[in-house]
Order: sequence, then C-alpha cells, then structure tokens
Amino acid sequence: MRTSAFAPAEVPSGESYHTLARTTRSRWWMTPLTLLVFALLLSVLWMGVVLAMTIVSVIGGSGLAPDSMSIGVIATLAFGLASTALLIPIVFFLVRVVQWRRIGSLMSVEGTLRWSWLGRCLVLAIGPVALCLLLLWALSDTLVAGTAPEAVSSVAVSGTGVLLGALLVIFLVVPFQAAAEEMTLRGMVMQLVGALVSRESTSAAARVLRSPWPAILASGTLFACLYAAVHPGNVWTTAALAVLGVAMAWLTWYTGGIEAAVGLHLVNSLVQYTLVVYDGRIDEIGTGAVVGAGLPPGAGTPFGLVFTVVQAGLFVLLVVVSARRRGVRRVSP
Repeated sequence: MRTSAFAPAEVPSGESYHTLARTTRSRWWMTPLTLLVFALLLSVLWMGVVLAMTIVSVIGGSGLAPDSMSIGVIATLAFGLASTALLIPIVFFLVRVVQWRRIGSLMSVEGTLRWSWLGRCLVLAIGPVALCLLLLWALSDTLVAGTAPEAVSSVAVSGTGVLLGALLVIFLVVPFQAAAEEMTLRGMVMQLVGALVSRESTSAAARVLRSPWPAILASGTLFACLYAAVHPGNVWTTAALAVLGVAMAWLTWYTGGIEAAVGLHLVNSLVQYTLVVYDGRIDEIGTGAVVGAGLPPGAGTPFGLVFTVVQAGLFVLLVVVSARRRGVRRVSP
C-alpha cells in the first residue's frame, strides 16, 4: 500500500513520553524552527488579545454598552484566561505542521488523550486540593494578619450578576487554559528537549539527553524561571512553581502522558479562581498577585510553598499507586 509523502510520522514504538518527537521525520533543525515559529505566533496572539481588550475597555468606558462596567470586568477576565487557552491551536500547529507528526503524540504514548485516565486523575486531585484548602482556612488568621484587609465578596462589590458571570467564564475557559499550559510546558517543551539528539548518536551529551531528567527539569522549571524574571521579588511563588512544575513533569514522564498534570492543574485553578472572584479580586487574575498556573491557594507565602510540597507529594503518591494498579502504559506500543 502506498503511503503519502505528506502523511505525518507515526508515534515511534517503544519510546518514553519525552522522546516521542524523535520520529522518522525529525531533523536537527526542527527544534529551533519550532521555537522560532512559536515566538512569532505568540506575538501575534498577544497583539490580538491586547487589541480586543482595548476595544472592550473603550466601549465600557464610553458607556455605549448597557451595564458596561459589568461587561468590561467579565470580558477582561474572559480575555485574560482565553489568551492562554489559545495556545492550544498554536501548539497543535507546531506539532502537526512544523514537526510533521501526529497531534496525539503530544497527549500520551498511546497517541491519544486517555479520557478515562484523565477522569481518574481529576478525581485523585480533589483530595490533595481539599486538604490544602482546609489548611489554608485553618491558618487564615496567620496568613493575613497585618498584611491585608479583610476580603469583601463580589456579591457585595458588584452584585450577583457579576459573580455568576465570572464563575461561568471560569468554568468554561479554565479547562482549556489548564490543558493549554500543560500541553505547552509538560508536552511540547519536554518533547523538544527529548528530541535534541538522534537515536544513533553515542556521545556523552547524547547519553545525558536521552535520560528523562533534562526534559523533566527543563519543562518543570521553565515557567518558574519566566515568572522570576518578571517578578523577581516573589521568591516563595517562584519556588512553589518550580516544585509543582518538576513534580508534574515527572508524573508526565512516569505515566506516559499529560493527563495527571492536567488533572491537578485544572482542579487547583478552578478552586483558586473561584475564591479570588468571590473575594472581589477579579481584576487581579492574570497579574503577579494571582498566579494561577495550577498552584494551590495561598501562593506567595512560606505557607504557600509548604502547601505546594504537601499537595504535589500527596498527588504524586496517589497517581503512582493508581497507575500501577490500572496498568497505565508508560512507553509507546
């Protein structure tokens, strides 16, 4: 049977997740080309989001829209979250067109998103997230004493309509935002590092790069490094991002897919954004004050780092035990 020369490369057999980009079509120049195209598309995306937010702000400020203040607040929240969610088509384009391989190889070693395993990981994430939430409430007086005024709910500030509208946006958009961040950081970045050397190379550098740890550390700490560059004073948040990132990158390699990382990220983000909106701090989402990125509530303090370590450690333990019991595939068939 004839195979089209333009068909995408199949998922390579017997490979760990971080090496799935080493296909029969991979070449040395694909990694720098992928990064270049990603930077260009990301710039276009940012300009589009800024333009859209500017138009909404002008309409809201001019009073041309009814309830313009409420619409402006909710629209700004939606644009802020959607700007990250729109990374999904960009990453899909890079994988399918630039790297010329199947999009499914970004999801897992089985070449597809394992929906039942994703659902299991979402359930497993509820316990660790709830534990950290209880710890936050138990230590709330210590965390806020002398540092911040008492929070006022969005209902008191802007009314029930704004609260319900913001929650609707969060529950509709955050799942795509969480998936986009994990596809980019734990997916594309990890596989780009894993594809830096060919299977035939026997150099010392090649042997190091074939290990999963360079890919795990790169994909796990990249966002923390970027955050530290923009917010150099937030040491505790940077440390928490690094801890959570490395833990989720290791789980991605260990379970052979991004499902576990997406599960914890999604549950954490839904809880954190809901609390922020209820506290009347909608305008802080997307700023250094509210990081998101799958961190548990309380980030930015020493307690936040402790919460992250406890939560990530417990979630890793639960996922590893469940993956062994369910026989989750770790290498491509």
